[in-house]
Amino acid sequence: MAERTTEETRGAVRQATAAAGEEQLFTFARGDMGGLVRASQALADGTSELGRAWLACWQEQLAEGMELARAVLERQGTFLHSSLERMTTQATRNAELTTGMIDGYFAPLRRGEAPERVPKDAA
Repeated sequence: MAERTTEETRGAVRQATAAAGEEQLFTFARGDMGGLVRASQALADGTSELGRAWLACWQEQLAEGMELARAVLERQGTFLHSSLERMTTQATRNAELTTGMIDGYFAPLRRGEAPERVPKDAA
């Protein structure tokens, strides 16, 4: 799309330049005020046409840029969502493991049983 707009811009510039050059030649050839007015009008029309072409080109570039930004943000959001899900799952597992370890550590000893002793060499 941008290439088409660029070609249209180049064509508009060529037309504007040619029209302005012709009008200037006619103005100098005639030497009257009417020719000068027409030459000025042709120059202004060419300039406004060029401005419209540039505006169309920039609008197209902006639209494509916004479309690309939306796609990137969507992918980043998907990645963030899946990462947070994995992190939450892992945090839940870690909490369950920690709870199990704490419950096992503080479990009441059965009556009459002594706690197991670990030899000093093993520690």
